[in-house]
Amino acid sequence: MPILGGTVMVLLYVMCSSCMLVVNKASVDALPFSYTVTALQTGASALLLLLTRSLGIISFPNPSRKVVWDWLGVLVAWVVPILFNMNAVSKVTVETMMMFRSITVVAVAVGDSLFLGSRQGVRQIIACAVISAGGISYAWNDLHFDLEGYTWGLMYSVSMIVNSLYVKSAFEKHKDLSVWTKTYLNNALGTPIVIGIALWREDMVELWSKSQSVTLWGATAVAASCFMGLGISMSGIACRSVLSATSFDVLGNCTKYLTLGISALLGSTNSAASIAGIIVALGGCALYSPAGAMMVDTLRCRSVGIAERERE
Repeated sequence: MPILGGTVMVLLYVMCSSCMLVVNKASVDALPFSYTVTALQTGASALLLLLTRSLGIISFPNPSRKVVWDWLGVLVAWVVPILFNMNAVSKVTVETMMMFRSITVVAVAVGDSLFLGSRQGVRQIIACAVISAGGISYAWNDLHFDLEGYTWGLMYSVSMIVNSLYVKSAFEKHKDLSVWTKTYLNNALGTPIVIGIALWREDMVELWSKSQSVTLWGATAVAASCFMGLGISMSGIACRSVLSATSFDVLGNCTKYLTLGISALLGSTNSAASIAGIIVALGGCALYSPAGAMMVDTLRCRSVGIAERERE
């Protein structure tokens, strides 16, 4: 992927990831049927891709039967965290979900090194530990505890660890597939599965009744989540193709903690200790980034210079 295109995808992912939890929370508050909302998001994404292809805006081939079969594992790893996330956000706050996202970083870094051969230096390991510590600190001081929501959140964390490692491994094996093809496969194959789960777990009569009373604001939130679902799906796949599993996980966490910091500044209900956890996690993200590497190198050079002057 060209550098400019990769930069655009990272920026798009940062924008969508920063807002997606908030939009999803508004969506399930307006239409409290998380599986149905998820099906609307994946179905709309697949249809939008087909529409833009028919208009000649993008181009991707229809996947072969072998590709579809090979993609089933990726599909499961992609759909399961979405379902857990949608169930969790209906029970807990956006801030709490960000905490569950942050505690995956160390496990992903370890798995990345053991199974995918990604080399993690001391700086990256410390940064991952700091990010997770910030998330744990936030959770410990969270003002909005809900047992069922925390259970879904923990399941989301575990599924995201598997997702990060398995999907990166699959992408390395299918470098010939374009971003558009991968995005289409995820959404087109995922939609029937999510619809089936919705029919099984949700009351369709109650869904119809509730949908009649959805406000304009609620409908707008659901529609926005569909467009943002395509954005985060496409940009996320593009980022995964060029970043290691750990780097992608850190990128996702960084965007969410930026959102948390802004929310705190705007008056979100958080204790001082929780806000301190946010700051610690953001510090870990900064340490992991290239800027963190430059800072460590600068400090190392200064310490070497001081040591040499002392010997003189």
